[in-house]
Amino acid sequence: MINYRTYEAEDFLFDESFRQWTTETTPQTARFWEQWLVQNPDRAEVVRQAQELVRALNAHYRDDATDERLAQELAQLVGKAAERRDSETEETPVVPLSQRTWWRWAVAASVVVLLGLVARIYVNRTAKPAAYSYEYLTKNVPKAPLEEKVNTGTKAINVLLSDGSVVTLNPKSRLSYPHRFSATTRTVYLSGEAFFDVVKNPAKPFLIYANQTVTKVLGTSFLVRAYTEEKDVTVMVKTGRVSVYSLKDYEKAQQSGLRRVEGVVLTPNQQMTYNLEENRLIKAVVEKPAALVVNRPSREQEFEDAPVARVFASLERTYGVKLRFDEDAMAACLVNVSFNEENLMERLDVICQTIGASYEVLDGQIVITSKGCH
Repeated sequence: MINYRTYEAEDFLFDESFRQWTTETTPQTARFWEQWLVQNPDRAEVVRQAQELVRALNAHYRDDATDERLAQELAQLVGKAAERRDSETEETPVVPLSQRTWWRWAVAASVVVLLGLVARIYVNRTAKPAAYSYEYLTKNVPKAPLEEKVNTGTKAINVLLSDGSVVTLNPKSRLSYPHRFSATTRTVYLSGEAFFDVVKNPAKPFLIYANQTVTKVLGTSFLVRAYTEEKDVTVMVKTGRVSVYSLKDYEKAQQSGLRRVEGVVLTPNQQMTYNLEENRLIKAVVEKPAALVVNRPSREQEFEDAPVARVFASLERTYGVKLRFDEDAMAACLVNVSFNEENLMERLDVICQTIGASYEVLDGQIVITSKGCH
């Protein structure tokens, strides 16, 4: 049996089972590697580095990142290294390949060359300031050392913080946080995806540093997705109010003493996407807005000859999303409808079809257009 505990990142690169798990996982390979990680949690960082190398190589060759292609690259490098080595040495007795000094030297040289290629590809594709990375931020915290929770399993795990806030950490994610928060702020660092349910404390803001972004809250629930290999960071709000900034702008404001930082303010059922390549914050409504009050009385979603303005007002209360429309133009529009399990967008589809209107999502709001009813 292969002793994977002795493997470094470059060794995993040439393991067929590991590459298959990283790029196109099957139930069998997923089960093996996830169980291995649970048994060897101290190797999680090495495995993560190896996965990044595999993905970079796979992206470079795109559809041609096959075992044959990788073997071909390795064979060519080994062959060239061996030729150079053989030309400098005299003929030696025949010994097994794995025991030949030149073979070990050739493989080592090949790995170095190939890893150099992969590293350049990976850096070019994910280039970002080193000072903004999860590794840099967590290793350069000026105060007490951080604790880290790494989720190497297949299910989400809950992390209870010292202030009572709960973080639901999704698979392939890492969270660093102090054992006890400081007297002025509550700061954590995320790589991956997590849902935060933050205890409200206006005197002590809660800050999440994640892949070139800073999310600031006082007390609310929201999701942050910030995987290192992805080009976007996403923040989706469930309850409360959240402010999101680019880390560069936030740090600049902190250093200069500015009280106001340009960012994006999110309310329930809104989301922000930060494009790392364009350095741009984009605000929108979440794909499937959820009701803010699950057990709202059913009569609020049953309408009989109801003015459409009252229907829209009810939807605003239920979902916390602002609906913009011309109330005067739609004054004569009446609605007869009953809703049960439909989400916000489905309900708007029905209402707009009924009154001959249309809608679009603009800057975290929904704008409804209609010529009116007669």
